Amino acid sequence: MFFLKQRKVSDNIRRRKVSVQSVASKRWLQPLFKGVWMASMMLLCGVGLWQLNTQLSVSYWDIDAEAHVQRQIEDYLSQRDKDYWHMRASILQVELMQYIPDIEQVQVSRVLPANLYIKAKARQPIALWKNKKNQQVMLVDDKGVAYRALQRNESIDLPILRVELTQLQAASQVLKMLHQYDVRQLLRLSELIAMDESWRLNFTKGEQWLIEMGNLEYNVVQVINILKQPRWAKKHWRIDARMAERWFIRPAKQELI
Repeated sequence: MFFLKQRKVSDNIRRRKVSVQSVASKRWLQPLFKGVWMASMMLLCGVGLWQLNTQLSVSYWDIDAEAHVQRQIEDYLSQRDKDYWHMRASILQVELMQYIPDIEQVQVSRVLPANLYIKAKARQPIALWKNKKNQQVMLVDDKGVAYRALQRNESIDLPILRVELTQLQAASQVLKMLHQYDVRQLLRLSELIAMDESWRLNFTKGEQWLIEMGNLEYNVVQVINILKQPRWAKKHWRIDARMAERWFIRPAKQELI
């Protein structure tokens, strides 16, 4: 009986060792199974998202914009992937403003699953400006922003701004004043030149205005009012309005000074 008891005890110890080893092995396998399960779930989610991304691809778009801007937007969209990720409204809105400088404002909206709507407002160039660094002739908008180079074979009849880059905004204000007070004078303007403390405006038929920068709007209005009077309206004149107490007016000639 004594030896039987010893054998039972040793058998119990052996069983305990085996059970401890099996528990330890199971504990080691649990993270592995968990990792495999998580990887499988992520793979399934990825496949599902990829399929959803494809199913929400754009197959129709409607663009409300001027013809030249519409063409540029269509060319841009045709080169992009049409899936949902690449055609998100927020991404398109930023990239259209970045890659198409002719756009001043743009609104992009998606109507799922497959429709895209774009409404864009085109910049309106009011003048040309030559960049001295790269010798490119640039289009300038009404805010004084030189937004893109004039393209080859692109013919635009606009006045030329002969000013520094830092003077573009001020020069655009001169053009806006002409548009406000007498748009006919703006249409006749060929050059706007920045001098030391004055603007020189060269018009067709040799007409020319010299106007002090410091009192610009008042002088522009006064010159326009003078030229509307019957005495001055039928001819073209060169007007030097840089001196507040005395202006010089003489008949215009074809050559400019």
